[in-house]
Amino acid sequence: MAVDALELRPRNAVALFDAAVRLCATTTGVWALTLPAGALLVATLFSLVEAITRHQPLMIPVALWTAAWLFRALSQGAACHYVEQQVLGTTAPSLRASALAALKRAPALVLASAVMAVINAALWVFTLGIGFLFVGAHAAGYATTMRGQGSVLGLYGTCTRLLGPTRHLAPWVRVCGSSQLVLAVNLHLTSQLLLSLGRGLFGFDVTFLERFASMDNPTWVATVAAVTFALFEPVRAATSTLMLIDGRVRQEGLDLIAQVEQLPARKKPRGVALALALALGFAFPARAESSLERRAARLADQCHMHVDLRPLEREEIASDEQSSLSRLITRVERRAYEGEDCDGAEADLREGLRLYAELQAQPTVNDPQVTAKQILSRREFQTAPEPSADDPTVEEPEAPDEPGWFAKLWKAFWEWLLKRREDEPRNDPVPIDTSSSPAMAGANAVMIGALVLVAAVLLFILIRSFKRKTTEQTELDETGGLTQQPLDQDTMSALSRPPETWAGLADELAARGEYREAIRHLYLALLSRLHRDGVIDYDPTLSNWEYLFAFKGGSSLKAGFRELTSRFDFAWYGNLGVDALAYAMFRKVAEPLLVPPAEGAARA
Repeated sequence: MAVDALELRPRNAVALFDAAVRLCATTTGVWALTLPAGALLVATLFSLVEAITRHQPLMIPVALWTAAWLFRALSQGAACHYVEQQVLGTTAPSLRASALAALKRAPALVLASAVMAVINAALWVFTLGIGFLFVGAHAAGYATTMRGQGSVLGLYGTCTRLLGPTRHLAPWVRVCGSSQLVLAVNLHLTSQLLLSLGRGLFGFDVTFLERFASMDNPTWVATVAAVTFALFEPVRAATSTLMLIDGRVRQEGLDLIAQVEQLPARKKPRGVALALALALGFAFPARAESSLERRAARLADQCHMHVDLRPLEREEIASDEQSSLSRLITRVERRAYEGEDCDGAEADLREGLRLYAELQAQPTVNDPQVTAKQILSRREFQTAPEPSADDPTVEEPEAPDEPGWFAKLWKAFWEWLLKRREDEPRNDPVPIDTSSSPAMAGANAVMIGALVLVAAVLLFILIRSFKRKTTEQTELDETGGLTQQPLDQDTMSALSRPPETWAGLADELAARGEYREAIRHLYLALLSRLHRDGVIDYDPTLSNWEYLFAFKGGSSLKAGFRELTSRFDFAWYGNLGVDALAYAMFRKVAEPLLVPPAEGAARA
């Protein structure tokens, strides 16, 4: 349903963003319209990235990603329509009506998404992202497109015109959107917490999941970023629409008009006029009191106010007028007693009694709309008149320079575009579905389906990672890796050869220029020596860092083992280039650990 008229007031950037977040937290319709498109976009993006990394044909992945992006434009338009009906509509918004409205403007929404992509790309390329602090009106592009005003090719100009003064707040609203980084961090921390609970409370083996869900894994970082983007889609739609509404509030005084239109027609014109005047700034919940004059006099005496209370000395005051005056005095009492602001309370009381006296002196009017127009026609609501040409204080404007040929050509082209746009038939406003359909039930169903789709995408990514790990393990086994053989019979087990043999093989490989293999053999020699010395318990299922965590030797040996493990991981698993100098450094660090302990002595 529509919000209360008192909520329609200009807001700053933080308040606008906060209102968008609260709106998304209280309705499921925006999520139901945006979450499926976000999940589909994430799935197609991962498919495209996988095709690029595996050097597969890109035609189908690119086509699917483009279709998902266009579907996102439609979902954003539908969500903007839904939010606007939620805020300004007189009936409950409908998912079906919003989806149909977006489909009717599908070409414009698709073109608007392309225009906004070009603007964002230009800001990144030509300003290195700094332009986002100064240019942000196009953030309301989807909501503006759903209005059907202006040309889509001139989308930025249309957004600027509709936003009005709010266009200066748009860049800072987008800066507030950077809070999605906090959401990404929370997603990562939540996953780590769940893995820790799974290991500690239930005893699950989550070694692979912990390795996958680490910040040094690019796939996990991309997954968190994509999921954060999808979860932030409703906030983008709500922010775009609320900025447009704020621009209308600032330009048209929508908050004042909304309150005026809510006034009913009554037979007692003076009471209606008084209620209108007090609603413009002095209305608060009524509190049953008696003797308005006595209350006002007591308040003026305690706060030493110099206020004319003669308007309250009337013998007969209508009931509706008494209610309005009671609300006024209650508000002033709160400000004087609770807020301890006697000066402000005196100003409010004086202004309220002045308006009451003026309205009592006005002739009888049967229509509250006429009264509202009379109030709006006052000097404080009017724009400053343009200076007259005969005014001697007005300086004569300087004659402009003669425009060049390019300016004339551009002006002629622009006039041709405006004339062509005026000749085009205007689209009728989109009708709002006012039927009493179970909209919220449908929104909840779509919301559940969208969440299931997001979970399916994450499960798909995880299964693909498991399959890839299984494939790599199978290839390793086929090429002579670790198998289910006894440790002393496995040729690549550290226990299959003495440490001296592994070190000799490493030197031979280094002599042939195979430095990566040489470092691997030297690391196996190190594991063989440490196992024989009782410092570690060798197990091919453990990772190198798990050996470090369970290290039983002294701190000096542990420091050297940590450095060698780090060097080995970068050289072997990181596929970094290894030369003779790198091998010599690895050999130099490993030499003290490869020396057998003295006879009868144990490693400290």
